Amino acid sequence: MHPYKIIFDGLHSTLKKNSGLSEEEFDKRLDKYKKFENRDYSDDEYFDKLVQVVFYSGFKEQIVNAKLDIIKSYFSNYQKVLNYGEHEIKEMMQDEKMIKNRDKIESCIKNARTFKELIEEYGSFQRYVNSFKIKDSFGNYSFENLMLFKEEIEFNFSYLGTTTSYHFMTDIGLPVLKPDRVVKRIFCRLGFIDTQEMDKQILKTIIQGRKMSEAVGWPIRAVDIILIRYGQVGKDEEFDLEGGICLEANPKCHICGVKKFCHFAGNI
Repeated sequence: MHPYKIIFDGLHSTLKKNSGLSEEEFDKRLDKYKKFENRDYSDDEYFDKLVQVVFYSGFKEQIVNAKLDIIKSYFSNYQKVLNYGEHEIKEMMQDEKMIKNRDKIESCIKNARTFKELIEEYGSFQRYVNSFKIKDSFGNYSFENLMLFKEEIEFNFSYLGTTTSYHFMTDIGLPVLKPDRVVKRIFCRLGFIDTQEMDKQILKTIIQGRKMSEAVGWPIRAVDIILIRYGQVGKDEEFDLEGGICLEANPKCHICGVKKFCHFAGNI
C-alpha cells in the first residue's frame, strides 16, 4: 500500500516552501480548485471548458494562457460559434494574437454544433451529464458510469482523445485525474505505475489519482493541480513558482519533499 497522504503532503508542502506567496495565500488560491465538484455549470461554461481543453491539448500551458483572452473572444458561446464558416476561420487564422491551428479551430466549431444537438435533446448540457447517473442520491460515484461518459464524449466531440476526454472531465468537476505526461512521470517515479509501460497505463493513473484523493480528503481537481504544478516546466504566476520540482530533465531532487519515496532520485 502506497502512503498516499504522506506523499501528497510532501508534494504540497514543497510547493508552498518554494512559492513566493505566503502559505496562507498559496492555500487560498488552491481553495478554488476544491470547489469544482458538486456544482452545476451553464451551457456556455461547459462549452468554454471544452474549448480550452481543445486548445491546451498538445500545447504548453504558458502558450495557451497567453492567448486565452483572444480564444475566449472568438469562442465566447456555442450559439455564436455554431454559425461560423470559412470567413470566420480565415479571420482567426490571420489574427496575429490567435493560435493559428486550423484543426483546433474547426474542432471547436464542430463541437458547438454537437452542443446544440445535445442541448436540444436533453434541455441543457448539465442534464446531458446528469443522464449518465455518475453520482447517486447518497453522493457515491459510479466508476462504470464515469467511464461510459468518457467513451461518449470521446465519440461525440472532435479533438477529444483518450487523455483529453479525461482532461475535460476533470475540468467540469468529475472525480478523475488528468492522466497527462506530467502526472504519469511523477507517478512512475513514485512507483505508482510501471516505468516500462508508463504511456499505456492511463487507467491505472486514474485509479491511483482517485486513491490519493480519497486518502487526503481533497477533490481530485485540487490534487491534480498540485501534481501538475510539481512537474511543470516554466514559471507559474498563479502560485508564484519559478518552475516545477519533478521535471523531466534536471529534476530538483535536492529540494523534493518526497525524495525518499522516489525510485528515480537515487539513480541520478
